[in-house]
Amino acid sequence: MKKLLVLLFSLFLLSSPSVFAEEDLSQINVNNLNRLSSNQIINAFSNAKTYGYYNKNLYGYDITFEQINYANGDSEHVNSLYKETGKWKTNDNKMCFKITKSTVRVPEKMFTCIFVYTGQQVDKYYLYLPGLGIYAKITSTIMLIE
Repeated sequence: MKKLLVLLFSLFLLSSPSVFAEEDLSQINVNNLNRLSSNQIINAFSNAKTYGYYNKNLYGYDITFEQINYANGDSEHVNSLYKETGKWKTNDNKMCFKITKSTVRVPEKMFTCIFVYTGQQVDKYYLYLPGLGIYAKITSTIMLIE
């Protein structure tokens, strides 16, 4: 019985995301990544729920997030600091967001567009904003049932 409990506890501990160190996003060179086109962004993120984390330098500590992008252009974003809903689209090979409701910010009138990159790992994406650099990484994607 003790061996079973130790085994279960070990599996739980090892499956926890906090056990493994997150990649230092400030050390990633975008020139070594592939930028997604508008069609690739739509294929990867339309009707999808993504999970990821922000660059630790952005908020000063580790923050994970969940993002849902629906095919109709609606989006939802949740992390430990705030929750937002809004719109998303692609434009000129960029992913664009406009916040319509937020627990910490005022709604936006215009879309903010970011670049989406991918590296060697399948379904891992880097989010890049000029002036800020790579500010987040998407670590997994689940397609929603239509």
